[in-house]
Amino acid sequence: MLGFSLVECMVACSSVLLMVLLLTEILEWTQLFAWMENDYRSPTFSFGYAAYQNGPHTWKDLYPESTGSNQSPINITTRLAVVVQPSEPLRWSNYNSGPLSMTIANDGHTVILRGFWTSTTWPQLQGGPLIDTYDFFNVMFHWGPSNEEGSEHTLDYVRFPMELQIIHVKRGIKSPTDAIALGTKDGIAITSFFLQINDTDNPYLDHIISNLWRITCPGSIVYIPPFPLEWIFAPFDRDYYTYSGSLSQPPCSEIVTWMVQQEPIAISSSQIEKFRKLCSVEGPLLLNCRPVQPLNDRDVYFYEESLSGNY
Repeated sequence: MLGFSLVECMVACSSVLLMVLLLTEILEWTQLFAWMENDYRSPTFSFGYAAYQNGPHTWKDLYPESTGSNQSPINITTRLAVVVQPSEPLRWSNYNSGPLSMTIANDGHTVILRGFWTSTTWPQLQGGPLIDTYDFFNVMFHWGPSNEEGSEHTLDYVRFPMELQIIHVKRGIKSPTDAIALGTKDGIAITSFFLQINDTDNPYLDHIISNLWRITCPGSIVYIPPFPLEWIFAPFDRDYYTYSGSLSQPPCSEIVTWMVQQEPIAISSSQIEKFRKLCSVEGPLLLNCRPVQPLNDRDVYFYEESLSGNY
């Protein structure tokens, strides 16, 4: 009969535990490599922002959804917004978690920030106007040729020099491309921040802005030092505007719940100028914002403090 001492049993158990942890780590990194390989390989849509050839006025020719009645962006008239006290606040989970890997890319239309987290630390959005859980997908930036324009949404017809949009996809949907294909009405949730000019640089944007020169050419993608998403924007849970709309780029599918924060993020003139040095296939990418669209019969809601008070 084989006998094992207590020490031998402890060594055996420790070895098994170590093997399980090692396999778990290998699985996470395998998923990371798969993410790296497939990153930015979703189908691209042909469009531009030039007034004379492929700009927004031509999108209707290739993308009929862009003529729908629930298009984005819009002008938000603050006095006409329907004030709502939601039963629960907007909840941001894991936005303070650092990713395993992070990239920025120039897809020819905008700057895209993406990250990869473990399955247990992936950033998520819930609550507020959202019925389901939404997983973070990427961050996109919109700007204009001067500091007087650049944001897609306007607030009482005031345009900001830049807008930062955080795209989330509904749990169970892998990407915005899949949400478009499925036609899920609430397939995408986008949280949006305006950026306003400040006298000094915003150091929290440095990881992105200091690497923009590396993605000057369209189609460029580079890895940057990973950082928690909360570094570049402050999650909000009250005093924001929300409405049902569309993607603001082709195919302009009407599958988006928008949440727009009224308090802007600071950025300096010199920082925003670095975005204007990027190029599209047509040349310098000086403007990449769609004009505001008719509101039609839609309501815009202003979400005040939640009645639950769970902040």
